[in-house]
Amino acid sequence: MSVSVATHGIVGHKHSKKDSKRTPSPHVEQEGYVLNPVKMFNNIIIHPVLWPEEALRWMEVPRVMPPTPAPAPSPRRLPKGSMSAAARKAYSRVANALRRGPASYEEVGALVVEAFSSMADAQRVQIYRRAKAYLVLGDLHIRMEPMHGFAGRGLAPVLAYVDEPFRRRQREKLVYWKGAPGQSGQAIQDNEHVAVMDVAMLLAMAQEHRRWGVHADADGNHITRVMYPNETRSAMIVLTAVTPAETLRSLHSSADMIKPVTYSRRTIPILSDTASNAWENSPLLQLIWTLVEEGGRLASKAPTPRWPIGPWAWTTHI
Repeated sequence: MSVSVATHGIVGHKHSKKDSKRTPSPHVEQEGYVLNPVKMFNNIIIHPVLWPEEALRWMEVPRVMPPTPAPAPSPRRLPKGSMSAAARKAYSRVANALRRGPASYEEVGALVVEAFSSMADAQRVQIYRRAKAYLVLGDLHIRMEPMHGFAGRGLAPVLAYVDEPFRRRQREKLVYWKGAPGQSGQAIQDNEHVAVMDVAMLLAMAQEHRRWGVHADADGNHITRVMYPNETRSAMIVLTAVTPAETLRSLHSSADMIKPVTYSRRTIPILSDTASNAWENSPLLQLIWTLVEEGGRLASKAPTPRWPIGPWAWTTHI
């Protein structure tokens, strides 16, 4: 994430002759570090769901990021007890629909929810599926609400699930915020384009890790993901952000330079490539099993909260 303030200026701020004579604020260029892009949002007064696509350039996120192929299917079959009867029924409903044509958004969304719930029970892990995240930009605490937010004990977000109808509803709901107009056109969601909403959500989830004391991984990073169905609902697109813990500290302290966040995208098929399309071999369900494990592991190492988890924990939010 980086941006050149000298090139792009600040939204809502008009340059004057007096401004041009000012000495720019000093910062030390460091190899492997970039300018803090969050400072560009100081004067943006609309919710991130309605941010202009220009915001991606400020954060140095490519507008088009073709998904990388999914890794080779795991030879490991999911345990028999990992899917409840309701989860297996949801999988069968999607599989049957995909044999005839596209599945519906409702069918694939129900499968994700049922799979998380069932696998959390099988692993004896507490996974919240209505977790929210708070994007902190200076003094603003902006509540980011995914369609489904999955987090270990509500402390360690591992995945935000959204789909195109949900994006459209969010944009329409937030057409106006404190009198600032926004466009409520159909949200773009396809196999290659990155949505500003997703990038803001990924950063907010990483900040939640820091807020609740979730440990970084062995490389000192926090990994967060946004997932949504592709155009035919036959696979999921997973956008992953690897955010260094040092970056979160730098953002919190409004440092001029930060370590960059790296992004990647991959496609995860819902059905296995076996003749039977058995759920035990589903790449999507195998991913969800892994995410439940990760959520449980991260939450187990986080300290017990000293105050309730939920929207009421913040007194200032949009």
